Amino acid sequence: MQPVTGIRLLGVRLGLAVLAFYWTLIFVGTHLPTLPNAAHELNDKVLHFTAFFGLATLLCYVTNSQNWRLRFSAIIVVCLLYAAMDEWSQSLVRGRQTDVYDLLADASGTVTAVALYLTGRSIWLRRYSVDGPAVPSADPPAV
Repeated sequence: MQPVTGIRLLGVRLGLAVLAFYWTLIFVGTHLPTLPNAAHELNDKVLHFTAFFGLATLLCYVTNSQNWRLRFSAIIVVCLLYAAMDEWSQSLVRGRQTDVYDLLADASGTVTAVALYLTGRSIWLRRYSVDGPAVPSADPPAV
C-alpha cells in the first residue's frame, strides 16, 4: 500500500496540495470584512489557535529534513512571520484590526502543534523503529 505522503494529485504531492488549499483558506478567512455567522459563537482566539495549529501541523507533515532542529525551528519561524504579516495586513481591511493577543494565540497554536508532532513522532519512531523495541529473550541466560 502506498503511504499517504507518496500520493500525487495532478503531479503534486497530496500533502502539498492540502497545505496550499488550507493556507489560502485561512488567508481569505482572516481578510474578509466580517466573519461568517457561525464563527461569532466561537472566541476569536480559539479560531486563531486552531488555524495556526492546523497550519503548523500540515507544515510538519509535508516538510522533510535530517536536521530536525532546523526543520521544526523553521516551521515555527515561518508561522510566526506569517502570523505577524497576517495581523498587520488585517489593519488594511475594513472592519478588521490588529490585535497582539491574536498573534499570541497564533504562536500558541503553532508551538503546541510542533510540540505534539515531535512527541508523537518520537513515540512512533521508538515503537516502530527498524530494530524494533527490545524484546526479552525466552531462553534463560547461559551461566
